[in-house]
Amino acid sequence: MRENRVKDLRLVQVFLSQTQTPGPGIFEVSADEDGGLYCTCPGYLARSSCKHTKFVNARIDGNNGNYPLEISNRATDEDAVNAKRSNKAFRAFILKFGKIEVF
Repeated sequence: MRENRVKDLRLVQVFLSQTQTPGPGIFEVSADEDGGLYCTCPGYLARSSCKHTKFVNARIDGNNGNYPLEISNRATDEDAVNAKRSNKAFRAFILKFGKIEVF
């Protein structure tokens, strides 16, 4: 069951950590179809909540239930259309053209 949930997650936001934590310091917040948020940071893994998911949730709440993606103007209409094909394509689009938040 968990494997199916992981497949259905859509990347929402990438964070770069400014702290000297062990590991890469790059964390991803993803959402499932029901609006649940998940993060790859150690804090989320320990508590099922973290500053990254709280940040994303606050922006969703302040934007009528939608996350306001910030996309580079380098992205073409074709890039945006291709991103809608799958979660994997959307993830690649966000990694290439999305704004990275620095915490």
